[in-house]
Amino acid sequence: MPLAVQAKDMERIRRVLSDLLSRSESDECFLSDSGGYLVAQEGDSRADASLLSALAAGVFLASRELARMLGENEFNTVFHQGENKNIFIRAVTTELLLVVIFSSNGNLGLVKLYSTPAVTDLQELFAAIQTRHDEVPTTDHRSFVLKEDAIFVAKPAPPR
Repeated sequence: MPLAVQAKDMERIRRVLSDLLSRSESDECFLSDSGGYLVAQEGDSRADASLLSALAAGVFLASRELARMLGENEFNTVFHQGENKNIFIRAVTTELLLVVIFSSNGNLGLVKLYSTPAVTDLQELFAAIQTRHDEVPTTDHRSFVLKEDAIFVAKPAPPR
């Protein structure tokens, strides 16, 4: 179910990602949905973040299927170690993934340590967004509801 993420929510997401980035001494981190859509990104990227997001989601979904085949509910993290870069992927919710990219000289322990409070903060935020979404009345004739930050504003008719 799509959720309405407001500007204040995006500011909080960026703060959480920025804090994780600095504490874990990583290069880049982002939040994506399970379909690979890039929700937010922080850090220095030399790669296409949208493509990374989509590929990370694919990797994570494949690991979920591997977990099921082995009798596990899921693996909640995936780690890939490279010669120069490492990537750590962690489930935030069933629909959201946290992806952290750091150098091979970086510390996986720091990434794991500081991803835990980041995930908790993001879970709380998205629970609040879900609650706010549940409070919006829906009817058969409305496909979306604009609150506070109106995107589409009616322009006055030109004088005749």
